[in-house]
Amino acid sequence: MADFLKNSPLYISTTIKHYLNGPPRPSWNLTSHIFWAKFISLLVSNKTIEEMQRASFSFQPSPVQAGVVINEFKIDNKYRNEAQVHLDKILKPYEHVLDPEWKNLKDDGIISEWLQVPNDGWEKRENKKTILYIHGGAYYFFTKETYRCITSPLAKIANARVLAFNYRLAPQNQFPAALHDALAAYLYLLNPPKDAGFEPLNPKNIVICGDSAGGGLSLALGLAIRDAGLPSCAGIIGLSPWVDLTASLPSILDDGCADYIPNVTGGAASFYAESQASKEYKGKDAALAAKIKNQNLGPKIWHDSFDRPEGRLQLYVNNEGLAIPYVSPMLAESLGNLPPLLLVAGDEERLRDETIYFAYRSAEPTKYKGPSYNAGKFEKSQFQTPTNTTFEIYEEMPHVFQFVDYACTTKSYERMSEFINRVTNILNEPLPPSSFNYINIKGELNPLNERHKKVLNWEKIGIVPNSAALSELK
Repeated sequence: MADFLKNSPLYISTTIKHYLNGPPRPSWNLTSHIFWAKFISLLVSNKTIEEMQRASFSFQPSPVQAGVVINEFKIDNKYRNEAQVHLDKILKPYEHVLDPEWKNLKDDGIISEWLQVPNDGWEKRENKKTILYIHGGAYYFFTKETYRCITSPLAKIANARVLAFNYRLAPQNQFPAALHDALAAYLYLLNPPKDAGFEPLNPKNIVICGDSAGGGLSLALGLAIRDAGLPSCAGIIGLSPWVDLTASLPSILDDGCADYIPNVTGGAASFYAESQASKEYKGKDAALAAKIKNQNLGPKIWHDSFDRPEGRLQLYVNNEGLAIPYVSPMLAESLGNLPPLLLVAGDEERLRDETIYFAYRSAEPTKYKGPSYNAGKFEKSQFQTPTNTTFEIYEEMPHVFQFVDYACTTKSYERMSEFINRVTNILNEPLPPSSFNYINIKGELNPLNERHKKVLNWEKIGIVPNSAALSELK
C-alpha cells in the first residue's frame, strides 16, 4: 500500500497510456508496462549518485519465490587477497592507466548469500550444481537483494544452489574492484573454509551467470579465469550482457526501441546531480588523467576517440581504460577458449548489437577479430579455439526481461536450466554446436533475421561515437 501511495501518479498515468495509446509492444501487459515505467523513474531523474544508489537498494521487483530459503554470510577478505595476486598478473599491461585504490580494502569481507530449496540434498550429490550469480545495475547501483526475483526461481528451476554477492560499486570503487570481488567469490567456491558447510567444488559443477553489467562482469570473469590459468567453470550465462563500454554499436542509439535503458552516449555526468561522490571521483579522475599524460608510464592503450571533450563516458572506469578486455569483453584480443556460453538478449534492447557481435566473435574468433586498433593481436593470441556459443534473442523483449513474468520469461528460464544441465554434464550428452536463435513470443525457435546480422559488418567496433557519428547513426 505504501508503494502504491508513493507511486500512484505514475501508476495512474501509465495505466491511462496503456489503454489509451496501447502498450509499448503487443505482448506487454499492464503489469509489465507499469514495472518498466517505475524502473525508468528510478533511472531518469535529477538525483545525486548517492540518492540513486539508496533508491536502488530499496527497489524490490518481486518477493523471493516460495520454496526458496536464503542464508546470508560474508566471504572473508583472504579470498580477495588471493584474487589480487591473479589480477596483478593479468592487469600488468594496463596498470599505468588504473588507480591502485582497488587494493585498499575498506570492509571485512564480501556480503553474500546462498539461495536454495530446503532439503535439496545438494551436499550429498556427486554433481553439486552451483550458480555464481552476479547482479546488474551499470556497476553503480542495485544489490543482490534486487535480483532475488531472478536468483530464487533460477535455484528452483535449475535444481541448483545459487551464490549471489554484493560487489563494490562505482564510482566510489573503480575498476577492477568489482572484478576483484567476483574472482574472490569464485575462488571461495573452489576452496571454501572448513566451516563453510561444503567441500571444495569441482569447477565443472559451477556456472557463472549475470545480467546487464553483471553479465558483462561474468564474461570478464571468464576471461580473467582463462588468462590467469585458473580452473575453468562449466559455462557462463549472460543475460543482456553489457560488453562494450565504448557504446560503439548502432542499437545503443536506437531511440525507436521499447527499451527502458536511456541513451548513454552523453556521458556519465548527464545522469545525476552534482554531489560529494561525483566531486570525489571527478577529482581522482582528473589526477589520474594528468598522471597518465605527464609521467608517460606506459604505452597508449586507448583509441583517440576516447579523448572526449565532454569528459568521462562511464562511472565504472576512466576513458583510458574503456578498451581493457576485462572492462569491455567484446573488445578482447580473442574470445576463444572460453567455457560454453549462453547469451540472451531482447530484440527491443539497446545492448542487442553488442551481444550479437560478442556471440559471433566467440563462436568464430578467426573471422570476427574486433576493433581495428587491435589488428594483428588475435594472430599472436594463444586462445584461438572457437568457444561453444548459444545466442538467443527474444521477440519484443527489453533489457533483462527476466525481471517481469512474460511468456518469454518462462521459456528463458527453461533454456537456462537446460544449458546448465548440459554443461555440468547432468544430461550426459555432448554439447550441440554453436547456434544463433530468434525466439518469438510463442516460444518458437527460428534462425536470426538478416537485420540482426548487419552489425557484423560494422566498421567502428570499439570506437566511441563523436557528435558527427551520432548524427549519422540517428
